[in-house]
Formats: sequence, C-alpha cells, structure tokens
Amino acid sequence: MAVEHKWAGLRSFTADRRPVYGYDPETAGFAWFAGQGGFGIQTAPAAARLARQLLLDEERDAMTAHLDADLYSPARLA
Repeated sequence: MAVEHKWAGLRSFTADRRPVYGYDPETAGFAWFAGQGGFGIQTAPAAARLARQLLLDEERDAMTAHLDADLYSPARLA
C-alpha cells in the first residue's frame, strides 16, 4: 500500500480567512478560539496569549500590543 497523501488534521477557516478569538456576542459565556487554518503552529504563542488577555480582560503586553483584536473578534462575523 502506498501513501497517497501526507496531510492530516482539521484546517478550519472563517469566511474572511482570519482566526476568531474572543467571546461570542450572542451566547453568554461562550468564547471562540478557532479558524487558524494552516497557521496554528506558527501563530500559537501570540494567539494563545492574545486570547488569554481578551478572555480574562488582562492588559496587553509587548507580544500582543500591536495586534488589532477587532480583526479577530467573533462580533465581525455576526
């Protein structure tokens, strides 16, 4: 048996192809961390830190201060 494909895993995307980090505007207490597509490994450190800061209402730090959180907000998809 030959290996036909070397790809594995789920690659999810939003319509605008940007990830989603933050609380859902319509469902209280539900937060999104999805849509990394094929860039999850590369973006994981900054994405996880930004999501933590957004979800826990923490101050942004040097790694995330330059990121526009609105670009990743679930509200943009509503």
